[in-house]
Amino acid sequence: MTALSVRDLAVTYRSRGGEVPAVRGVTFDIDDGETLGVAGESGCGKTTMAMALLRLLPATAQVTGNIMFRDEDVLAMKPGRLRSVRWAGMSMVFQGAQHVLNPVHRIGRQIAEAMDAHHLPSGGRRIGDLLESVGLTARRADDYPHELSGGQRQRVMIAMALACEPKLIIADEPTTALDVMVQAQVLDLLRTIGRERGLAMIFVTHDLSVLRAVADRTIVLYAGRIVEQGPTRAVLSEPVHPYAAALAGASPTIGDPTSRFAPSSLSGDPPDPAHLPTGCPFHPRCPRRISGCDTVDVGLRNVGGDARSAACLHVPEAGGRS
Repeated sequence: MTALSVRDLAVTYRSRGGEVPAVRGVTFDIDDGETLGVAGESGCGKTTMAMALLRLLPATAQVTGNIMFRDEDVLAMKPGRLRSVRWAGMSMVFQGAQHVLNPVHRIGRQIAEAMDAHHLPSGGRRIGDLLESVGLTARRADDYPHELSGGQRQRVMIAMALACEPKLIIADEPTTALDVMVQAQVLDLLRTIGRERGLAMIFVTHDLSVLRAVADRTIVLYAGRIVEQGPTRAVLSEPVHPYAAALAGASPTIGDPTSRFAPSSLSGDPPDPAHLPTGCPFHPRCPRRISGCDTVDVGLRNVGGDARSAACLHVPEAGGRS
């Protein structure tokens, strides 16, 4: 069953200098039990897209398109219905637990808060069970955030996301600032929880090694748009779009010792969303740019079947040649 269906999602921030498009026409589906990876550099629109799915963006953000959660239009939900969907239908593991957890409240109280809002049992045994399900002892419920390590705080965030038994979890850079060993533990925990509970998960990260470990499918964002999407192994091992190839080349590949010593690099910076270049937004940085890249804004084209697509002039149009 389709857990979430997103069509032509666009997010534009209103500022004194004018409108700034952060997400531009993103479309994807995710099924129950599936993990979707979202990759891209800082500023490509990953977090804005993730926050838009739960309508957590500030009032300066204008969101258009369709976000259908189990056949309900999230953008059309009234406040009461939206509150009932947050945490109980869709929940989020936010980036940087140290900034999300309240430093003056005990862990147990913070986990219970969402459960109380949804009129769910939030007694000590239930809190203890949740903590134990993420690899912490029940007694940690009486601790304050500063008494936990970074990895333990991240596990608390996962316990909070699971507290109301949602059908979809959005994890926004959940392993940022964690050392390699703790990161591996958190990823293994998320994989196990998703498999055992049949959860749909959206995993947002700039670290492609993370997506190789957890994601079934991956979408690559650049300048707020999807430039490549498909099965994770294919997208990261044999990328078609030059930007996806640059991302993959900059990330070491497990099992390939040479990739640690000769990572590729990409010159330049991502474009200013308020002043996007004409044509393909990646063309000023693209090592494979050709005539037309600076004038033609190419949409996604199928790559060897419906399961994979890329937005590049090097990809042949259906029935034509590149």
